Amino acid sequence: MPTITISIYDGEQFLERRECRATLLPDQRAAVVWRGLAYLVLEGDRIDIAGEAVIPTAVPPAPDAAMPPVARFAVVEGVGEAYLLIQGSVLDREQAAARLAADGIPVIRSGQYLGEPVDGLAADWFVRFESQAVAPGALAARIGALLDGALLSAEGPANMAALRLRLVEGELARAHAAAASLKAEVAALRLALAERMPADAQDEARDRADRLQADLEELQRTLVEESKNRLAAEAFALEAPPTPRPAAPGRLSEEVAAVFASLLPRIRLLRASLDVAAVEFSDRRFLYGALAELAAGTGGTPANWKKVKGADRWWERHISNGQDDAGRIYARLDPEDRRWEVLVSHKSEQPRDIAWLRSRG
Repeated sequence: MPTITISIYDGEQFLERRECRATLLPDQRAAVVWRGLAYLVLEGDRIDIAGEAVIPTAVPPAPDAAMPPVARFAVVEGVGEAYLLIQGSVLDREQAAARLAADGIPVIRSGQYLGEPVDGLAADWFVRFESQAVAPGALAARIGALLDGALLSAEGPANMAALRLRLVEGELARAHAAAASLKAEVAALRLALAERMPADAQDEARDRADRLQADLEELQRTLVEESKNRLAAEAFALEAPPTPRPAAPGRLSEEVAAVFASLLPRIRLLRASLDVAAVEFSDRRFLYGALAELAAGTGGTPANWKKVKGADRWWERHISNGQDDAGRIYARLDPEDRRWEVLVSHKSEQPRDIAWLRSRG
């Protein structure tokens, strides 16, 4: 199924750039599918999610996609853990995670998929799960049997449209929260600059006080707006409680592995760190930068890191994954070969990670 790289906008607000599945609107205009809805492709390979959208099931296939329907999920296998990648709504993700758990497959975490398309699938979500008890060759077949019919729109077009629109609303709430946060920072900066203005004369002092008051009121308004939008975003997030994470997709995992092998030879990745970097980081510059600083150091006390309580010789650092600051890196220096052992993970898995670090002594 063909995909194209699209810039996603909400009006004038840029949200992200990613690969989307190509399709056609009922009137044969070019469109792509984003977060479960088909949007018109505008000039400059962009879409406006504030504009018209239709349910993909009501859209005819693209001319070069006249093939049997492609499954809306893919499995990426790893060592001891695997990822289920899903295209669709939050409900699809939760339903898939529930089926895995009911079949005795431990689910670790779930979330938004940030990696590249895998086998032509432009996934929206991932479910990370333990796969030790499943033979590698049989894993995909087992997952396929568990999800047989699960990701089809059995609820009917009306209910599916409502679910997908709610998903889009959640994305918009998070984007608006980020925009409001930036406005609050600007207002705070203006207030700080106003406080440093000279007040040589009484009239100037009064004008300065008026400007300070106006800036303060603007700051208060933007903080209220930010708070409201953050509450809305968090409410949507709570609808999809945490679950799991997948193994690195093909060429992307090879690219990430090559970066570590060539540019970060003093970094030894532990557990599913490579998969996490490939699947859960839309921008790995912050990860690479933090690890480059770590590898450049000569001692066992890295700068800008903090000690992990109860885990001897382990250090922790918070980083951005390109979407938020929920990325986590844990590291310790191997005294024998002077290489850094590193675990790349997510904030929500901190209790599990700390227990694992402690078990390594």
